[in-house]
Parts: sequence; C-alpha cells; structure tokens
Amino acid sequence: MSGSKKPQKISRRGFLFGGFRKKDDKEQLNSAAKPIAATEVDLDVLAGANVAYENKRYVEAAEKYREFIKSEPHNANARKRFGHSLYMGGKYIQAKVELERSLKILGEDNFSALYLGLTYCRMGKNDKVLSIWKGYFNPEKIDVQREVNLQMALIESDPEFSLAEAADMVEKVLGETLARAEAEAQAKA
Repeated sequence: MSGSKKPQKISRRGFLFGGFRKKDDKEQLNSAAKPIAATEVDLDVLAGANVAYENKRYVEAAEKYREFIKSEPHNANARKRFGHSLYMGGKYIQAKVELERSLKILGEDNFSALYLGLTYCRMGKNDKVLSIWKGYFNPEKIDVQREVNLQMALIESDPEFSLAEAADMVEKVLGETLARAEAEAQAKA
C-alpha cells in the first residue's frame, strides 16, 4: 500500500522558495535557453553562409543560412543575416518572417528593426512600418536615424506617400553610411 508512491526529495530551499519561482525559471529538459552544440558540418555551412553574405552574394547566403537554421533554430545572428539576405534578394514575405523571429529571440535589435521596417515599406504596410520604426533608436548611426525619422514623419503626414520611395531613401543613406565607414577603415589600415 505505501510502496505505490515514493515521496520526492525536495531541498529545504526548493521547499521554501519553490512557490515564488516563476514558471519560466524552472528548469525544463527541452529548454531553448540551454546551449545547443552545433556539429562540424553545421559550422561549415555557417562559415560558407557568412562568406557569401560578406561578399554580398545574398541568394547563396540565404540558401546556406536556411540550411543552418534547420539545425540551430535559436541562433539569432544567423536568422538576422538570413532575413537580410532574403530582403536583399527581394523575398519580402520570407524576410519579414525571419526578421520578426530574430526580434522575438533578441528582444530589441536595431538592425532587425530597421530591415523589418524596410520590408514593410516594400510590402506597402503603412501602420506596421511606423510601429516598427518607432522602436528603432540607433545613436551610433545618426544619419540613418535622421532619415528613418524623416521618412516616418512623411508617412504619418501624407497617407498617399510612396513607401517604396521611403525605403529607397533609407537604403540610399545606409549605402552612404556603409561606404563612409569602409573608407575610414581603409584609411586607418
């Protein structure tokens, strides 16, 4: 009769403070917070994707990031680059999904927020562009921040304003900023 259930061993601390712990804080066997070890093959795929991404071969990079993310779905940096590669390849719906996922994993991320806003511009979604870009704050890239704020003001003031034009202007400033940063890096070297 008494052998059917054995009492659980609970530490005094667990007994006293167990009720105060949040549900998310309790250890779970299949928790996403635990580190996931990538295999050697996955690292080779990631390295190939990073090389393609750095060389602006975005279609190739997107294919390799997709393959890597299948084995390591919680890698926020790979998702961010995957979303950017999809955006640069013109696949806006898929880019939106990946950039939203990277924002969900990271919480706040200027890069993902900027490109998610650009993706919404390309998709023609006024309200979503404004809600995403209102969360964008990057004091390190003042020119880009200023252009995003200007485009937000234009979108808010004129409902007929072309979102594609807004995206083009932000991308133009981004290109100028990146070119300036590369020139400065070469001058230092």
